[in-house]
Amino acid sequence: MTQTHHQANRVEAQNADAEDWRCRSEARRSRAEEARAGAERTREAAEEERAASFQRQVEAEGARLIAEEGRITGEAQRQEAEETRALNEEARRSAEMARLAAEDARRVGEETRLLHEATRRYAEEARLHAEQARADAERTRAVNEEQRQILEEMRDTVRRYEALLARNG
Repeated sequence: MTQTHHQANRVEAQNADAEDWRCRSEARRSRAEEARAGAERTREAAEEERAASFQRQVEAEGARLIAEEGRITGEAQRQEAEETRALNEEARRSAEMARLAAEDARRVGEETRLLHEATRRYAEEARLHAEQARADAERTRAVNEEQRQILEEMRDTVRRYEALLARNG
């Protein structure tokens, strides 16, 4: 008998094939795990960027509202100073002009009230946007958890197939 037909050589060849298959399977499993970890890091980075972007938008909108309110307040103060000067001038002229100036003051008060009401509405809208963002983040977390479970099920299936292949070898 030649050496290639010897029973011990066949067993060694089969063991070498099985070891080679196990090493390749382990390498594939390792690459799949690295890909999953990379995808998770990418998802986390995207989530952080989305949260930071939303925060920047909220801060920019807040700054814009504050600036607009300051401009409106400055304009109202300028108008009030002008009206006071006009009231003093008109008080010297006639009682009728004083009545008209008082009417203007009531109008400014109404405008101020309306501006405050608009500010409250903007704040409520900002709160609603924040709630929506939180709900979106929760949905994203739920989807990620579902994907993680699916990946775990896929790993379990691969393990079962590997075990089955190992038994049927």
